[in-house]
Amino acid sequence: MAESTPLRDHALPATRAHEGEKSLRGVREKLKLSFVRTVFWSYERGTWQYDLIVLAILAFIFLTPRAWFRDRPTLQLTDLRHIQGVVEVSQGKEGRSYLLDARLVESLAPQKAEDAIREILRARIQKPFTIKSLDTIRDRNNVVLGYTVVIVVR
Repeated sequence: MAESTPLRDHALPATRAHEGEKSLRGVREKLKLSFVRTVFWSYERGTWQYDLIVLAILAFIFLTPRAWFRDRPTLQLTDLRHIQGVVEVSQGKEGRSYLLDARLVESLAPQKAEDAIREILRARIQKPFTIKSLDTIRDRNNVVLGYTVVIVVR
């Protein structure tokens, strides 16, 4: 058999157009590899890329305005229907605080709001009490949504 001669050191001369494409392809591959490694967090600890990712995360956490995230839980008065329109908010030395849905109070229509609230709470608490404060909760259009009541149980 005849021996073949290796062409390892012999390269065909590349045209300048092919060199430009190769360098552009090489840059694209490097960017793609960097993006994939960043997304999948595959840099070793202690490298400058790892430190840069950690810095970006910390900057996002501490520099992002709170207004961008409106995820604080709030008590909606429409949720009160599921527990019959009365929610005990707090209990302390000053008394107990309740939120009452306006629709529940309005269901006892001929009575004044304070008398209707007293009757609703009497059925719930079943102990003698006095109303310490009564505040009306209104929306932007001045529609009554509910009431905040603070009572003192005797």
